[in-house]
Amino acid sequence: MKTRNKQIVYRSVQFRAETRTEGEKIKRIIRGYPILFNVETTVYDYWNGEIKEVILPTALDGVNLDNLVLIKEHYPDILGRNGVNMRVSVDETGLFFECELPDTQLGRDTYTEIEMGLVDGMSFGAYISDRVNPETKKRTITHFDELFEISTTIFPVYKEASVIAQNQREDDEAADAAKKEQEEKEREEFIKFMEDI
Repeated sequence: MKTRNKQIVYRSVQFRAETRTEGEKIKRIIRGYPILFNVETTVYDYWNGEIKEVILPTALDGVNLDNLVLIKEHYPDILGRNGVNMRVSVDETGLFFECELPDTQLGRDTYTEIEMGLVDGMSFGAYISDRVNPETKKRTITHFDELFEISTTIFPVYKEASVIAQNQREDDEAADAAKKEQEEKEREEFIKFMEDI
């Protein structure tokens, strides 16, 4: 059996954040696509310098994601684990994740940094065997040998995904204010109508 040398790669994309409320409990949610399929991106390869890279939709076929973790800046500061407080799925766009950040200082700080726009990207860590074509300076990732982490980062490579921070409590308050304003307007119109009769 022929074995291929594996290479570790880290790539970045942007992601989304929001909070949700359940009674008095605030849930801090981040979600997005740490891996995007069929998006050609310029990346830096240790051996080849600047290259073009694309990830095919086959890249995650058969890859075990059970132990996938969400960390911060590739350090072992854990924010999520698949099947615990995070879920992942593969679709035609790429790898989707959604994580309810833990109610820890790290989780709260991470959410605040995302909400403020200080951190606006994600990265992933994986082992791959696909190599760079030295003539074209391109690499097509056909399959990940292992995907072991996704990470929040301030250095995103993939710029195609947008980052949105939503505070569910603020959204609810804004909706309530708009409803009250509309009710007040309708009340004033009704009073005016009755006065004109």
